[in-house]
Amino acid sequence: MQEDDRPGLSVRLDSVTKIYVVSGEELPAIRGITLSIDRGEALAVVGSSGSGKSTLLHLSGLLDRPTTGAVFYGDRRVDHLPASDRAVLRNRSVGFVFQNFQLIPRTTAIENVEMPLLYRGVSSRERRERARDLLASVGMGDRERHYSSQLSGGQQQRVAIARALAASPGLLLADEPTGNLDSRSASSVLELLLSIQERSRMTLVLVTHDTEVARFATRTVRVRDGLLEGS
Repeated sequence: MQEDDRPGLSVRLDSVTKIYVVSGEELPAIRGITLSIDRGEALAVVGSSGSGKSTLLHLSGLLDRPTTGAVFYGDRRVDHLPASDRAVLRNRSVGFVFQNFQLIPRTTAIENVEMPLLYRGVSSRERRERARDLLASVGMGDRERHYSSQLSGGQQQRVAIARALAASPGLLLADEPTGNLDSRSASSVLELLLSIQERSRMTLVLVTHDTEVARFATRTVRVRDGLLEGS
């Protein structure tokens, strides 16, 4: 079976750096990280604010390109692809869950979940059926016509998870997914993410500052000052 046909997607970062230039000053966010994420793994990336952990996630998900080094999906190098090709690859292979949910305010829950499928040219009927099934799978089947302003934080994050799963990604990247939730909602969302990951065998990368959140993953790495601790 080829890499692209498998449920999960393996990721490798090879000596990646990321340097931002602000007002002529170079600000290194990632200082040379090599990291392999196995297919179907649930990995937690832990670090304090400003450690570089979110930048690492953005590089892994092709939201940004490394200054030096390389990013591989399976055996294929992907960071050097043109922006349009990276966008297509993200849409087909990667799902994102963010701290602030990033739902579109003036659309309903079901319309939010349909959005990635719209970009893929999926028919309206198929989009609606897929979105309805996904909302039901995250316990939001009775809220599909609600707008984000009508949902609690935990409910909004469940909708965001359903949207991230719409295109059946091999890689799910969650950036502080419980940061805006109370402890009860946070536990519920984390249990949902891990149950989905185990059932689908997708690869999950969970970025967090909270070691209690990291306990839900099967492996933890720590980032400090743009480096992996111990490397």
